[in-house]
Amino acid sequence: AAKIDGSEVLCGSEKLLNRYQVVFEQANINKTGTVVLVAKDGKYLGQIVIGDTIKEDAVQAVAAMKKLGLMTVMLTGDSVNSAQAVATQVGIDEVNAQLLPQDKFNALGRIRTNYGSVMFVGDGINDAPVLAGADVGAAIGTGADAAIEAADVVFLNSKLSCVTKALDIARETVQISWQNVHFALSVKFVILLAGLMGHASMWAAVFADTGVAALCVLNSIRILYKKS
Repeated sequence: AAKIDGSEVLCGSEKLLNRYQVVFEQANINKTGTVVLVAKDGKYLGQIVIGDTIKEDAVQAVAAMKKLGLMTVMLTGDSVNSAQAVATQVGIDEVNAQLLPQDKFNALGRIRTNYGSVMFVGDGINDAPVLAGADVGAAIGTGADAAIEAADVVFLNSKLSCVTKALDIARETVQISWQNVHFALSVKFVILLAGLMGHASMWAAVFADTGVAALCVLNSIRILYKKS
């Protein structure tokens, strides 16, 4: 409440306007963000709605996650209405709102029980406990230092598309690892049988060891040139 040019101006919550007996329509109050009601000389003027803007690539990123067969869950300290509005617009499957840091950590346990391994992406100080407790904690590079310190992975920009790119790289890395394991064991098994039958030379044994290791390393290098 302040005096401006001789007029009494009110900026605040519904409780503030009720205290000064300002009449306004409850039904017209926006519930999808932090609302600041404004009145002047006892007359209601309107409302200012403050809320986070949705990232440009959020809708596409969430859709890409679903194509990968992932379950998307939002953990936020925002109001239920604000969180639900964002989730509906973006396409998130499950919403947990009005959570304190310890509530987010407890919710993480429930999500892991229901859906399995969890990758959590966050950028705030309140996200640090969950980032540390998740199977994979990923911090946005533009976020708080506490979040970056607690995370396993740090994205150098704030684009949500980085999440699906990271998952693509991780899955291809696993595939290459299994390729190397199968190739190495297969070659060693063949050379071992040939040796037992008296058909393997010393050079064959060297190839089964050093040669196969070199080929596996070369195969692994492919991931460095992956473009998502």
